[in-house]
Amino acid sequence: MRLFVLGGGIAGVCCAEELSRLSKSSDSVTLVSSDNILKGVSDVVKITNSIESFRVIEKDLASLQHPNLDIVIGVARRVDTSSKVVFLTDGSEHLYDKLCICTGALPKAVAEGKHVLVLRDRDTVESLARRMRHARRIAIVGNGGIAMELAFSLHGVEVVWVARHQHIGDAFFDVDAAQFLLQQLQNSRGKQAITADGGGASAEAVRKTRPSTEAGKAPQSSAVHPRCLPAGIRCDAQHAGVQYGHAVGPQWSRSLPSGAAQDNLHLELNCEIQSIEEPRVEGEEAYPVVLHLSNGASYGCDVVVSATGVIPETFWLPECLERGADGSLLVDREMQTSVADVWAAGDVCAMRTDEQEPFWFQMRLWTQARQMGMYAAHCMLGSTADTGTGFAFELFTHATRFMGQKVVLLGLYNGQRLEKEPESNVVMYSRADEGDNPTFVRVLLLRGKMAGAVLIGETGLEETFENLILDGLDLSSYGPALLDPDVEIDHMFD
Repeated sequence: MRLFVLGGGIAGVCCAEELSRLSKSSDSVTLVSSDNILKGVSDVVKITNSIESFRVIEKDLASLQHPNLDIVIGVARRVDTSSKVVFLTDGSEHLYDKLCICTGALPKAVAEGKHVLVLRDRDTVESLARRMRHARRIAIVGNGGIAMELAFSLHGVEVVWVARHQHIGDAFFDVDAAQFLLQQLQNSRGKQAITADGGGASAEAVRKTRPSTEAGKAPQSSAVHPRCLPAGIRCDAQHAGVQYGHAVGPQWSRSLPSGAAQDNLHLELNCEIQSIEEPRVEGEEAYPVVLHLSNGASYGCDVVVSATGVIPETFWLPECLERGADGSLLVDREMQTSVADVWAAGDVCAMRTDEQEPFWFQMRLWTQARQMGMYAAHCMLGSTADTGTGFAFELFTHATRFMGQKVVLLGLYNGQRLEKEPESNVVMYSRADEGDNPTFVRVLLLRGKMAGAVLIGETGLEETFENLILDGLDLSSYGPALLDPDVEIDHMFD
């Protein structure tokens, strides 16, 4: 049997390695990657039955030592699902019996321009590191994981962080959890290092960053398209330009230069970029690019980092593969698409809503890319009985670090999928400990039963809360005492 996997990211590599491990020696596994540096995982640590932490690493081709695995460096141009052929841009054609599409997603860009950097892969991170050597002020646009990590990691440079939400990390946290993290960041930077308001820069700062155009040197202005794709799509032969490698891993910020403490971090929340100008002026104080925000603020910057999310890379695939609202490939609980013998995993796909477990939902995270890739391999070979059907999707879990703090997310931690629930059915309790080892805990109860939790810091409650969600115990009688630090809740429900 010819087993074919498209994509050298986490989902694709994990799928190909699992196929190689599970399949017969007479079967062939082919992995197609656009880059000769692949993404993999190491140091997998099982925190609880459902929660794992691991490091995302870069692998060279020689590190994948499987006798039945063949790696092809190339880019898929077209798939003919009726004749089961994959066409690459180099003109080669490859027959398959079963195919798994793991081509990931493309980053959105706030605008185009030589001073706008879309942060996505190893090359763009290295480009940012080079630009930082001479940068005075850097703007970050976005509010996801990359934007949060970047805001925490930049040193020796002034930072303007622009987000269209009312608090940082909107994709992961509510207002209370976000405020707790921001307080920890402020404690580490100094109380005067962070400012947050909608007033923007001072008049003096605006004057310096928006030089007069009376001399005939008019600024070059570019329209902003918050949802646009970067110029040049790598899988479309009719386009040329930007070609992104595999997405950066959770430890990507370690490659950025370190130095003096950050000059300051200015938060511009609840606003968007209105336009970006590149003034044609000279002088040491002039900035090469100026941001104009929807709240009236303006900032001169040396570089604008775009970290505004991704779009599934499916535009080149045949229309017979059913799509979701965002263009992702729709898959069922067996990771199979709407076409026979074609599966999908990772950022390129979306599980049908009616197929999801009550306490699971999809986010485009490294943890889910790994789970989906490995599980897709089992589904392709019909070996799900060995692992339990849907083993990866019983409970949403994610373990990571933000702003130096351990973060564990469980279940419907932020009320996902509960929009239609009466307000009286949903109760949340929070506690924050600002002591020597600061922690934040918030639980969400749905009709008296725990449905989600946010844990920041070393709380030691991961396994207890995981079991409470899955066991469905009625906790309504405990009320706020559920989070009383003097109550050993882990012993109560052992």
